[in-house]
Amino acid sequence: MSSTTLSVVVVGGGFGGLTAAIECKLRGMNVTIIEKYPTSADQGDVIDFFPNGGRIIAKWADGRVGRDMLKCCINQGNKFEFYNQKGEFLCEEPWNLYPHHYPHQFAGHRGEMHELCMNYAKEIGVEVLLGQSVVDYLGSDDDNVPVGVVLASGEKLLADVVVAADGPRSMARQKVLKLPDTKVNSGYAIFRAFFTMTEEHKKNPLLKSFSDPNEDMTKLWAGPDVHCLLYSWNKGNDVGWVVTHKDDQDIGESWSFPGTIEDTLKYLDEGSFEERFKEVVRQTPPGRIVDYKLVWRDPLQTWLSQSGRTVVIGDAAHTHLPSSGQGGAQALEDGVTLAVCLDRAKGDVKLALKVFERIRFNRSHIIHMSGVSNRDGYHQVEWTREFVEANPGSMTVHRLDWVIEHDAEKNAEEHFEHLAADVKSGKQGTLEELSLPAGGHIPAVALDAVKSQQSEEIHIDGHKINETVRKIVSSVAA
Repeated sequence: MSSTTLSVVVVGGGFGGLTAAIECKLRGMNVTIIEKYPTSADQGDVIDFFPNGGRIIAKWADGRVGRDMLKCCINQGNKFEFYNQKGEFLCEEPWNLYPHHYPHQFAGHRGEMHELCMNYAKEIGVEVLLGQSVVDYLGSDDDNVPVGVVLASGEKLLADVVVAADGPRSMARQKVLKLPDTKVNSGYAIFRAFFTMTEEHKKNPLLKSFSDPNEDMTKLWAGPDVHCLLYSWNKGNDVGWVVTHKDDQDIGESWSFPGTIEDTLKYLDEGSFEERFKEVVRQTPPGRIVDYKLVWRDPLQTWLSQSGRTVVIGDAAHTHLPSSGQGGAQALEDGVTLAVCLDRAKGDVKLALKVFERIRFNRSHIIHMSGVSNRDGYHQVEWTREFVEANPGSMTVHRLDWVIEHDAEKNAEEHFEHLAADVKSGKQGTLEELSLPAGGHIPAVALDAVKSQQSEEIHIDGHKINETVRKIVSSVAA
């Protein structure tokens, strides 16, 4: 079997699943993607892809998809401004950290951006099944049973490889990896919203500064236990905002709820936040606020089924906190890396998936952990202009070169052969030892946990982190 005769079923039509589907199709595979929602064009609020993810989109259709995305994304203006909770300006940095990032960095309305990617998938021949749910996985633990999925209608779809990109609440973790759901409240939640400014909004003196027809804006406010982001783009018409705050609510079975202006303002009033930002919250139209509980999930010990022909990717494998700034980009990196491995393995699915896991495992887990350290960095400082001047770089978006300059496709091409040789030879070692180095440093919060504890345990927000994380962190600390 060659890679061009492979059949691939992708469960989940988010950005990670779409990227895997598109990249596999571009390499000649037969791809079907299954998505339970009938449309995404009007769903969600703001998402961003820093250049390590955006460069993947930017090359599709000789750059056309990326150019179309820039038309609806933040691209007029190049400042990321930082304030304390009182509204005192602290510092700024470029929105595009380096000039060559401009065609590779995308941030805007999730639904609009997603529709561009979905349309391209259909254009190149990916079969898309919308409004259909997967209820079971076939052959994930038996070499003698074909892999595939069962739809809610009872229909079975068989394939050579199944890619579970079914998000944070992944059913595949239980059905394929046989894992209990280990979600725990991270101790934080976010309120988030998107809306289009009306003419009345633009006349409001407190909102006027966020509606500049000539400049897109990205701003962050930080205070004790709360930080806020505001995006304004599309000639000052579109606004998205996020408030990250402490939260101890029992998450139960669902962790996304309708949010209210009153609940959001409670956290902003406690921190005496700037009136301009609070007015954006007050003027958000009814029904547009989402109360989203931030759930921590331990990094998985493996992403592969027992049969080695089904794999979980994206948020199903590594559920990022938003403060990592990398949840979407890491899903895109997964998608293109998987496609490269399936192509290079020339039909040997088990080999492809093992190499894929070894390329991605350490890098994704280290970046996964960064969400905790980034968040705590904002929340545990009394921000003043004097502090920032004395500590350059203390209040920035944590865009490290080893993260955002990464070319996942090139990396997969460069490392496939020697990792495939390791797999074929049966090289011994733990998955952490057999996988590529992460490429950068462990977040300080995790490293400090290793250094400060005599025991073998690591705790974050009172949660005992599992053995996989301990091994990764300890190897870097050493």
